[in-house]
Amino acid sequence: MSVGQLERRGRLTTAVVEMLAEMPSDRIQMKDVSERSGVALGTLYRYFPTKQQLLAAAMTAWSGLESVRRPEKLRADGGENNAYERVLALHRREMKAFERRPYFARLEIELHSSSDQFVIESLDLRAAAHRRMLFELMDGVPAETARVAAVAIGGTMLTALALWTSGRIGFAEAQRNVEDVIGLVIR
Repeated sequence: MSVGQLERRGRLTTAVVEMLAEMPSDRIQMKDVSERSGVALGTLYRYFPTKQQLLAAAMTAWSGLESVRRPEKLRADGGENNAYERVLALHRREMKAFERRPYFARLEIELHSSSDQFVIESLDLRAAAHRRMLFELMDGVPAETARVAAVAIGGTMLTALALWTSGRIGFAEAQRNVEDVIGLVIR
């Protein structure tokens, strides 16, 4: 993509990130994204043929903006001197980000049920980046234990978000479920 195309694509995803702070994804209309971003509707559809693809790109952009995704920040904060503490700190920050922006938590669940290839690839890229960060934070943990821990923690987090966003459990219980699994598989 050219610099101009990347800039327009960025304005589109930024508009969706801003809109998701205010409303659930099912209320976001492509026309409104076009207006808010200043990008023509036809151009929007060239970049993102479906709303799910636009939402997946926005979720990726939001994930990249959140400081919880930066392992060097976890190490710089001090106090997190072992793998358990570092992974726990990461997931506490991730859960807090979702608590502050519950529409993103709902979107995370929605995207995981998509069969759209672009969405699946976006989720896979985010998951791979997250696994790399987890493995870095689990420095010193045997590779097979780290792999199983990543699977268990990721599955528990997704389930906790689904239960919380559907109102079946409170946020504190969702966070405790994730923390309990981290303790079980890493400590």
